[in-house]
Amino acid sequence: MKGVQMLLCLMIVLTLWTSKVTSKSLQAVRTDIPPKLDGYLELIWTKADSVMDFVQLSPNWGKPSTERTIVYLLYDDRNIYVAFKCYDSHPGRMDTRTGQRDEIEGDKVRVIFDTFGDDITGYYFGVNLANIQEDGRISSDGLSEDRAWDGVWSSAVVRTSFGYTVEIKVPFKTLRYKEGLSRWGIDFRRTISRKQEECCWSLQQRDGFRISRMGDLVGIRPPQRGLSLKSLNLEPYPVGLMRFKEGSVSPELGLDLSWKPSPAVQVLSTFKPDFAQVEADPYRVNLERYPLYYKEKRPFFVEGAEVFSTPLRLFYSRTIGKGLPSGKRVPINAALKFTGKPGRWTFGAIGAWTEKKEGEPESGYYVVRAKRSFWRNSELGVLVGGKRWEGGFNEVIGVDGAFRKGLPQGQASLSYQIARSSLKGTSADYAGMLILYCQEGPFVIKGYYKNQGSNFDVGQIGFEPMRGTEQAEFSIVYISLKAWGPLKQFYAGWGASGYREYISPYFKMVETGPAFDGTFLNNWRLRVQTSFQRRYEMSRWYNDLFTEAHFNTDPTKALYIGDVGFWYHSKRYNWRRGYSAPQAAFWGGVSCRPDPGLKLNFEGSATVEWRPDGSLEHVSWVWHPTVDWSVTKEIYLRWWNEVNMDTDIHRSNLLLSWNFLSKSWAYLALNQSIGSSGDKVELKDRIFVAKVRWLFSI
Repeated sequence: MKGVQMLLCLMIVLTLWTSKVTSKSLQAVRTDIPPKLDGYLELIWTKADSVMDFVQLSPNWGKPSTERTIVYLLYDDRNIYVAFKCYDSHPGRMDTRTGQRDEIEGDKVRVIFDTFGDDITGYYFGVNLANIQEDGRISSDGLSEDRAWDGVWSSAVVRTSFGYTVEIKVPFKTLRYKEGLSRWGIDFRRTISRKQEECCWSLQQRDGFRISRMGDLVGIRPPQRGLSLKSLNLEPYPVGLMRFKEGSVSPELGLDLSWKPSPAVQVLSTFKPDFAQVEADPYRVNLERYPLYYKEKRPFFVEGAEVFSTPLRLFYSRTIGKGLPSGKRVPINAALKFTGKPGRWTFGAIGAWTEKKEGEPESGYYVVRAKRSFWRNSELGVLVGGKRWEGGFNEVIGVDGAFRKGLPQGQASLSYQIARSSLKGTSADYAGMLILYCQEGPFVIKGYYKNQGSNFDVGQIGFEPMRGTEQAEFSIVYISLKAWGPLKQFYAGWGASGYREYISPYFKMVETGPAFDGTFLNNWRLRVQTSFQRRYEMSRWYNDLFTEAHFNTDPTKALYIGDVGFWYHSKRYNWRRGYSAPQAAFWGGVSCRPDPGLKLNFEGSATVEWRPDGSLEHVSWVWHPTVDWSVTKEIYLRWWNEVNMDTDIHRSNLLLSWNFLSKSWAYLALNQSIGSSGDKVELKDRIFVAKVRWLFSI
């Protein structure tokens, strides 16, 4: 509790300021004649302002790009038009890999817009050489990226004798923006795959992309849209389902609605949602006493998730419609989401209602979020959320923020949060977190402090299971983004951390050690981390030597050895078995591309447990063979399998998706699980789903 009080005092007295570091600008030129979107750059583009002075992010940070790129921009009352002219000294060696939407590979380009001029949030639109698209939203000044957001926009790509050209058309109605603002943030990015070269128009930080370091788009005047019937953009998505299970057919109907009453506001709703097309979570062996965290994959909850993100995970959307011990999920009757960004404010709200299922009571969920940017791109916000059911409740309120200051070759930031939870039957308690980040030139300093009270419990609405704990961590890293001997670039650093529990079983741990991450001239990569750990568990102190390593070959090749590696603890408490002994895990994978649109992948992992006397306790094997096939730009097939030798339950998922119109999809999905025991094999579950999600824009 004292740590939380100190954190609160620091938040009150904290005084930092921010500044934007940028010098580049592009003039937005209005056109009365829209360009023809076919990938060929006609004469109308000569009317546009252009940029061409791209610089490398990697492998040689700050150096001019090795290939020439020219970008043009025009706009009219309806759309923004962007054209890329990408030169390549060896056009025949360009990477033509295809891939799934939002997971594009190969040579590609991207445009990023900061439509509110807040140096915090933005949209990006990208296209690869095969004209496969990616789009999404960026938040927290580039630290967070939401790839689940899908906009309605168009693109065209043409290969030429000098390289390739790209045309992109983004309707203003696809974007949310601040009305009356004539200066947006903008940047352009290009990937030259065979060289593993990333280059941008603006000089970005060594450690990653930042909205606050983008250039300016000046003179942009998007259409004014007020709250009138003519401005309504109602998007209903009727969802039709045919579910075949155990010989029976169950037709179902759901409905998703999207409404943009203004450029800065969006309302989403879903009724009887079904997420059959979402791939199952891969099995992970857990030797700890805390539950594992899994990322959200369901489209309704992923879209706009950055609005509700805070340093402490006070809201964890997977608690809504959560999985049950039987393998089934709690049904969601309806959910509503609102997000808005008027001026410097950001608002969000979620409400959901779930059914009673297998001992889980009928429940209502709510989350309300508000935050405001100030100075240049700092933020201050509040989040209130909870779950209520008959006879019980779990609620939380938190205040958070981030102070950011631009530096000549980097950025400094301090993020913080303090929160109070209440759960029926227990007393209220607090938690706090402080995160320090500073990057200037080749050096990065990171640190955080976290204190969670013994009764701080958000288990029904969030994900902070480590109650009654105190943690601290500090590290310093040197980043070299220039060639050095056999290395194209590398990171090297040293860190130290400490952890303690002030409730039973009073676990304590301190550790320190180095880390290295290097990419070689042939695009192979090696990552190594080792540390000495001093641990106190089950009333005893002991030493633990920890080592972790990762390796992969050139991902642009047709045959690619993926993440191969291991971790090893010389001694650690095994909560699965109830004793201290060595533990290890090994993993690896290989990917093959017999065709640019076809990817065959095989991954395997083994978790190894030893007994205290050094003898082998158990090895948990899990295998994942998968097939990804981009049949066409619009049709995608994925076959995912999990062979689990730990639980002897083997799962598979076959998904065929067809993007027949903008934001309109048809899915055929087959999910099944098979159990094995000795020579006996039995079908546990098999479900076939036919689903259509069709956008009607009104």
